[in-house]
Amino acid sequence: MRTEALSSLIPDAADFLDHPPTEAVAWRGSSTLDFGLAAVGELIDHGSLQRQMVSMVKDGQRVAPAAYTWAGQPIQPGFAEVVRTTKVSAYIGAGATTVLESLHRTWKPIGDLCRRLSHETGLPISANAYLTPSGSQGFAHHYDTHSVLIVQTAGSKTWQLHAPVYNDPLENQPWDGSKVTEAEWDRLKTGTPFLEVMLEPGDSLWIPRGWIHNGFATDDHSLHVSFSFPTLTPYWLAGELIRALGSERAFRAELPWGFGRSADLRAEALATTTKLLAEHFSALSEQPAENSELADTYRRFSLESSRHPMDNFLPAPTLDTQVRTVAESAAGVDWTADGRLRVHLGDSIVEFENAPARVVAELLTADSSTPWTGQALELDETEALELVSLLLRTGLAVRA
Repeated sequence: MRTEALSSLIPDAADFLDHPPTEAVAWRGSSTLDFGLAAVGELIDHGSLQRQMVSMVKDGQRVAPAAYTWAGQPIQPGFAEVVRTTKVSAYIGAGATTVLESLHRTWKPIGDLCRRLSHETGLPISANAYLTPSGSQGFAHHYDTHSVLIVQTAGSKTWQLHAPVYNDPLENQPWDGSKVTEAEWDRLKTGTPFLEVMLEPGDSLWIPRGWIHNGFATDDHSLHVSFSFPTLTPYWLAGELIRALGSERAFRAELPWGFGRSADLRAEALATTTKLLAEHFSALSEQPAENSELADTYRRFSLESSRHPMDNFLPAPTLDTQVRTVAESAAGVDWTADGRLRVHLGDSIVEFENAPARVVAELLTADSSTPWTGQALELDETEALELVSLLLRTGLAVRA
């Protein structure tokens, strides 16, 4: 598999994929990511960002969205959630950090990069951007419940990295400074960091899940893009398996009344439920390892394919139209028992049958950027033209 996206951010993509770092590590001049202050200005100045797409952080606290949107202001209906450029500018001037949330959905080049990163890593990668004025700080010491790859794109920022105070936190176990012991706080604030580094444009920093990080801008402004690498755990899988039990009547049966008063009833209910679980999971373990429903659940976190409607639909393609495969548009591929090919696009699923299924599977597996035409496919002309049109409509191919 090509690793062009990951290789544009870190020096050794193959080693990174084979052995994801378990400790914080920084790389100098490893990134060619192009997302500067002009891009941030264009996004904010456009006047179409919604409050879910922008956060302002002042003195370590998130600013209420009503303070920088049109909420409560005399403007056209439907604009209450739109971010106000003048308000954001004022907060930046006061030293607030601007967070561009879900940047992979608002800035197409980052979206394309995340889609390719997802293909290369097998994880649904997302991105935020953080603009911090000189001498300011967004969030102080904290950890994330997912691993993060930070790429500095403008200015500079100093980071202090410390070993975890709580190993491998789950999504429902976010950072809570009030739960950190006095001894741990002393280590974080006065002890020697595991790693301290000032990032400059082109530098990257890997922060594993649970690692404490404390970042602050230098005498220069700071802009970095943060790529989130979500964590898939046995806990998540167990939760999905438990949710599926609702379709089985035995697990919908009512427990005896008096459950809260009687230890004997609780013991009986626990024994019965434990037995049901053991029987259910024993049967599940004997089924084929591949479970498309579980896969589809996870694939829904993936960014949907990019359709390019104007380029791909107008004019209608012909058998001589030059196209290229976009393998990263496929969040996952499964073969059904009856021989159909299911391709998950993040927001939908498209199926192929018979010879077209084989052709699509070969194109996605090859993951090649070399252009091709419908004329070159081992299909009759009608079938080939229909397939090219469908691949363009679904984003699995684009005009070359």
